[in-house]
Amino acid sequence: MTGLVGRNGSGKSTLLNFIAGRLGAPLVVGTCICSHPVRLLDQQAALSMRLMDLFGVTDPLLDLWCALRGEATKAAFETIDWTLEERFLAQLDRFGLSDVDLNRRLGTLSGGQQLRARLAALFFDAPEIVLLDEPTNALDRDGQAMVAQALRDHSRIHGGIACVASHDRHLLDQMDRIVSLDPDGGVTVFGGGWTAFAAARDADLARLEQASTRMQRQEKQTEAKRRESAARQDRRARQGRKLRDGSQSKLLLDMAKESAQSSASARITAEARKKAALEAERTEIAQKIEVRTPVHMDFPAVHVPPSKQMLQLDEAVFTVGDQNIGPISLSLVGPARLRLSGPNGVGKSTLLRAISGEIAPISGQVNRLVPCAMLDQNGGFSHDAGSLIAAAEQAFPSVAGAQLRACLARAGFRGDAAHAPVQELSGGEKMRARIALLAASPEVPPLLLLDEPTNHLDLAALEALELGLSQWRGAMIVVTHDDVFAQKMAFTDVISGPFA
Repeated sequence: MTGLVGRNGSGKSTLLNFIAGRLGAPLVVGTCICSHPVRLLDQQAALSMRLMDLFGVTDPLLDLWCALRGEATKAAFETIDWTLEERFLAQLDRFGLSDVDLNRRLGTLSGGQQLRARLAALFFDAPEIVLLDEPTNALDRDGQAMVAQALRDHSRIHGGIACVASHDRHLLDQMDRIVSLDPDGGVTVFGGGWTAFAAARDADLARLEQASTRMQRQEKQTEAKRRESAARQDRRARQGRKLRDGSQSKLLLDMAKESAQSSASARITAEARKKAALEAERTEIAQKIEVRTPVHMDFPAVHVPPSKQMLQLDEAVFTVGDQNIGPISLSLVGPARLRLSGPNGVGKSTLLRAISGEIAPISGQVNRLVPCAMLDQNGGFSHDAGSLIAAAEQAFPSVAGAQLRACLARAGFRGDAAHAPVQELSGGEKMRARIALLAASPEVPPLLLLDEPTNHLDLAALEALELGLSQWRGAMIVVTHDDVFAQKMAFTDVISGPFA
C-alpha cells in the first residue's frame, strides 16, 4: 500500500485521476503504463446512481434475472455470470448494507451508508489496483476503521495494490511506503509509514537549520576577518605615508605602494567572491527551509486565570429542524481544553454552534462569560466576501493593511494568493486565513470553538495548526475525529455524545 502526500494543490487528485485514465495523455512528457484495470474512489459521487449502477453490474444482473425467469436467449446463456448476484449480495453484507434495496439511489442513503456503498463497489471482485482520494475525510472513528480494514483485506488477503492520497496520519501509518509530491516539483519515495517518514523529514529539516546557523556564523567570521584585514591595510598605508615623509627613496616607496594596492585589490576580489558564495549558499538553504515550513499559524498571546469562569450551560435545550439537542449542563473554567466526541450525527457540531450563540436555547440557560471565536470550515467569512485581503480589511478596519498582509503571508497567502476570492478557497484555506486574521485582531477572544479543524488541511498546515494551538494559553472546545490531533492537544476533558 502506498500513501500519497503533498500540500493542497500539489496535484495528488490530478495524479490519481491520470493514473485512472480520466485525463487522457500527459500534458508535457512521459507515459503511464498500467497493465491492469484501475478503480478510483474519488471525493465525489453521482448521487443519482443506484447501487447496481455504482457496482457496474446493472446489465449483467438484468441478463441473469432474465435467464432465471427462462426469458434469455440461447446465445445469452453462454455469457451469463451465474454467481454475480450471490457475490454482489455478499459484498453488500460485508459492508453492512444487506438491508438496502439494490435499486436504492445513492443520494437517499445516509453519509455513512454512501461511504459503505462506495467502498463495497470499489473493492468488489478484488480488483488488482485501487486508488483512493482522501477516503477518511469527515468520517467518524467507525468510518475510518472501515476504510483501513478494507485496505488491509485488499492488500493481505487478495494481494491487491492500493495508492491512497490522504492527510489521515493514522491511516498513512499503515502504508508500506510514502510518496511525497514536493513543492519544488520533485517526488520523494520513502519506505515505511507516516511516523517514520515524518521523523526522517524532521531530521532533514534539523540538518538544514543547523547548516543555516553554521552559514550565518561563517558569514560573521568572514566579515570580521575582512574588517581586520582592512584595518591592517589601513595601518600599513599610514605607516607608508610616514616613511614617505622621511628619508626613503621615492622609487622604492612607489613600488611598495603599487604592490600594496595590487595586494589589496586581490584581497578585496577574493573576499567578495567568498562573501557572494556564502550568501548564495545561505539563500539556497533558507529557500529549502522555507519550502519545508511554508505555513505558520500564530495564535495571539492571551492569559486566562485558572479560576476564571468561561462558560456555563444549565439544562440547556436547543432545536435544529426536527432535532432536539439536550438537555445539557456543562461548565468551563480557566484555560480548559474540552473535546466533544462521538459518531457522526450525535449533535456535536450543533452543540458547538449553540455555544457560539448561533442557536438560542428553547429552555435552560447558556452563559457565555467571555468572548469566543468560532473556527469552522467556512472560516467565519460571509458568502458575499470578496478577496481575502478585502475581507480582512473589512473585518479589521483599525488594523494596518501591511500588518494584515504580513499575517496572511505567514499563513501561506503570499503575493497574489492574498487577493484570491474567498469563495474559491478550500475549507482548509479558509481555516488558515481565519486563524491568520485572529492573530491580527485588536481584541483576542480567550475561548476558541473549533469544528473539525483538521478536515481538508494538508499535512503541513495541520502540523502548523497543532503547533499554534499547543502554544495557545486560552480555553478551547473542539469537535474532532482525528485521534492523532486529539492526542497532541492534550485535552483536559472529553464529553461523548449523543447530545441529541
